[in-house]
Amino acid sequence: FFLWPPTIAVFFVQALPRQSLIRIMAYQLPYAVMQFIGLAIVWSSRQKLARLDRILMAVLAASGLQFASKPFIAHALGGWGANPQAYLQSNYALVSQSLGTVFALALALLMLAILVRDVLAEVTSKSETDTLSRLLNRGGFTRHAELAVLGALRQGVPVALVIADLDHFKSVNDSFGHASGDRVIETFAGFLREAAAAHHVAGRIGGEEFAIILPGTNLAAARLFAEGTRSAFGALPIDGLPADNRCTASFGVAELHASEDFADLMRRADQALYQAKNAGRDCVRVSVGPAGNWSSAGTEANGRG
Repeated sequence: FFLWPPTIAVFFVQALPRQSLIRIMAYQLPYAVMQFIGLAIVWSSRQKLARLDRILMAVLAASGLQFASKPFIAHALGGWGANPQAYLQSNYALVSQSLGTVFALALALLMLAILVRDVLAEVTSKSETDTLSRLLNRGGFTRHAELAVLGALRQGVPVALVIADLDHFKSVNDSFGHASGDRVIETFAGFLREAAAAHHVAGRIGGEEFAIILPGTNLAAARLFAEGTRSAFGALPIDGLPADNRCTASFGVAELHASEDFADLMRRADQALYQAKNAGRDCVRVSVGPAGNWSSAGTEANGRG
């Protein structure tokens, strides 16, 4: 049934005079439509369009236009021949076949490049993602955080780092089992993922240790972020744990200074976290500068979790 309409269309097109403009338009326009459909598919993609995607869109548009303009090119070059043998000897055949070959090769190479890019991106993403938390692992976090720091420095905006460590995590595993410990990690990671903005970079950098880089955020705002996360997570019930049991986390916060790199920022935030652990856990400690000054926030834990 579906073959009848195109079969009838081909029959009527073949019946048209060979030099008819309608006939050559009927041959070329379907190819043009296919190029524009491809363009629409790329354009409507939910993913952010990269440079290669935009180049592919441009080539598809140009290819569609060249198919649509072929009837007029043929007319300008003196026609497309009275028969197939005359067509092969015509100037139009040379131009038409050359254009078709160039665009076909360009599209093939572009799609191959995009395919390779996407495969490599997927492999890289899997190698940098922690399977339990679905956040970046330590290697992935370090790479993305360094890029975020460089971007913030280029834009002249502040950048802060928050490191968090789940309190008494070993006792959760020992008392309720590793499955419950995994759910604690999943819960905290999910909370961190929802709290993070699109330009933030969050990762699980150790067994129960997490970090988030905050471009465009100064020390005071990063401290508020850490305190809000601490307070909200401490009130969150964890599936698999007793209803009255709450898990807590300790936080270290630091802001990048002009003389520092990412490794220095990481070291100071880690030292601030160490201060929070020594202060009784379930609190926030802030490194106010490379000199090693500290500021506190939050309340000490009562030992639960």
